[in-house]
Amino acid sequence: MKIWYQLISSETAMSDFLSSVRELCGAVAAPGTEVEVHGTPHGALGDHFRVVWHYDVREFVETGLRLRREGGYDAFVIANSLDTGLVELREILDIPVISFMEVCCFTACTMGERFSLLVQHPKMVSRYREIVTGYGLASRLCSIESIGYAPGSQAMFSQEDKAREYIAAIEEAGRRAIEKGAEVLFLTGSTAAMAARRGIFAIDGVPLLHSYGLLVKAAESAVTMHRVTGHAVSRRNYYQAPPKELMNRVAEVRGLPMFRTG
Repeated sequence: MKIWYQLISSETAMSDFLSSVRELCGAVAAPGTEVEVHGTPHGALGDHFRVVWHYDVREFVETGLRLRREGGYDAFVIANSLDTGLVELREILDIPVISFMEVCCFTACTMGERFSLLVQHPKMVSRYREIVTGYGLASRLCSIESIGYAPGSQAMFSQEDKAREYIAAIEEAGRRAIEKGAEVLFLTGSTAAMAARRGIFAIDGVPLLHSYGLLVKAAESAVTMHRVTGHAVSRRNYYQAPPKELMNRVAEVRGLPMFRTG
């Protein structure tokens, strides 16, 4: 099977991060699974602001429209914790669309009663709470802890002193969550890849999820069930696909040929 694995981070400015994710994905993928890890040309330019995040969504949607037209992939993985383009991609793609946050939240629920997120930017805390609440998991969310935003996160992959600073901050945030009652933890963003590469899968005995690896296994499972059942998404109500006539009309009115469908 072939999986399109989409990060927001820049292909060039965050190349060490992307290389780490490729390594992590390759290590857990089953024989015969090809995981294509992709970044974006510009990277996450302030995606903690919703007005900026809007343009990340559009970039993901445009990628999805291209894949729908060209084919060749069995699943689309949104390897970004803000559910970037999740609903939109499920509306337009007939292959499984896997979400970082869904996979981590629901996996955490199979491992413990309450879980906590460890996030990089404090402004994202309210957004993550909104996402988890939207899943119906507010009662399972213990806390969302900020590890403290540090510019230049690429350095954590190449500079040992920076990596140690991040690890110390992660452990401190994790302990705060554990004191509040968290039984499972997971990181978002590049810190999740850095910790996994170093084999850090627990803080004081509390599991720390291997987020990027879980996405691969969730995608493999979804593809298998799609092949067995013929279903990747429900077209009843929420993920109902736009009719071809509407897609073609949008393509004409808005000058977006990528919307055109046969």
